[in-house]
Amino acid sequence: MLENMDRTKKIELYLSLALAFAFICYAIAIQFIEYPTEVARDRWVDAEALISGKIPIKEYPPFALVFMLIPRLFSWDCTSYNVAWVIMTLVFTLIGLEITRRIAEQYGYSEVKAMAIYGMLMVILLPFITDHFDIYPAIMCLAAFYFVLKDRPIWAFVLLSLGTLTKVYPAFLILVLLMMYLVRRDWKSIGMGIVVSAITALAVIIPFYLMEPASVTNFLTYNSDRPLEIGSMPATLIYPFSMMGLFDVWILPWDHLPESYGSDDLMGSVPEAVAGIMMPLMVIAVLASILYYGHIRNKRNERSDEKIFLAASGMLIVIMILILFGKVFSSQYLLWAIPFFVLVIITSKNPVFSDRLLKLLVITFLFTEINCGYIYGYLNGGTNIDDLSMILMLARNLLVVYATYMVIREMWNVYENGFSGEELGTNFEYDY
Repeated sequence: MLENMDRTKKIELYLSLALAFAFICYAIAIQFIEYPTEVARDRWVDAEALISGKIPIKEYPPFALVFMLIPRLFSWDCTSYNVAWVIMTLVFTLIGLEITRRIAEQYGYSEVKAMAIYGMLMVILLPFITDHFDIYPAIMCLAAFYFVLKDRPIWAFVLLSLGTLTKVYPAFLILVLLMMYLVRRDWKSIGMGIVVSAITALAVIIPFYLMEPASVTNFLTYNSDRPLEIGSMPATLIYPFSMMGLFDVWILPWDHLPESYGSDDLMGSVPEAVAGIMMPLMVIAVLASILYYGHIRNKRNERSDEKIFLAASGMLIVIMILILFGKVFSSQYLLWAIPFFVLVIITSKNPVFSDRLLKLLVITFLFTEINCGYIYGYLNGGTNIDDLSMILMLARNLLVVYATYMVIREMWNVYENGFSGEELGTNFEYDY
């Protein structure tokens, strides 16, 4: 059978097997570590409640519970549940690999290189993929983008709506998608998108609300009074001033529930005051980024390759603004951005920009892994978090800021100069 496969398909198969091997090794390794994974500590408990007919009251939207339940259907104890969970994250990762290959193929970019970039970035953050559920909405968002390119906007809106009900951030990508249609003055598609999104959301929310109203209402209000998590951009910017003695701060450990909201938080008069304004600032920044995309896209309305690059970039900067302006910056949030970072890299016609961005991402992701190993593996988090930990997190955050700035700047370069050379992206059915 391998003899009849073309080179690209063979490489995709080998990459898939390599990813599977990495995931399997991780599944084996976690059986020998003393630190409990989030899946074993929290998701297993959620799944047990679901299997017994109880709806857990959690901080995330209700569709996330579906992903908690699925591995439980194929397991019998916590260990087998953890393995089943890892397998499910592998399946979603491989789906993302195939979608990336297809976009590269139809855009005219090297499929092998696109898959290699995707696979490398995913492997670097593998512990975060396999111990959280952020990979599920990330791949749903990537699939939604692919369906837009294939002129299937209904499926795109459905997937973004399901992603929103798994992890809230895809709701803002729906706004980016609506902006795409607004630029084209496609009022029919705008109306259809709003209706489809609403119907999808109601189809999920109503059953959960009827079974347990708090499973729907809790996540809507959960973050309103939440303090600054220590890894958040505002927390890491504030902390150095406390090191200089300008004001007092202290760390509230994650296990001091409910005050800590399940994370290590930076407390004090200044962090608490900043936390109170971060949500409106985040909304303003996100809306500004969407308008920025719309402004640039409104001029670049001819070449399909420019449109595809700007669309991927527009979705990416919205995700990055949500991360950087949020009161929480858990390392797994970077998974939200990986599919769109890859798309930006492969759809750019500026090789200097693409190469520099990829190198920066590799450094940032490796730095993230080292930080987490030091802070939570070596120091064990909580009140053990020291000045060095906070400076390391600040350095990581500044790298993320610079990666976001690079994309914003490159969008402006395209706005001013456009792409040169042969037009790419002409194999897609929908010229949006």
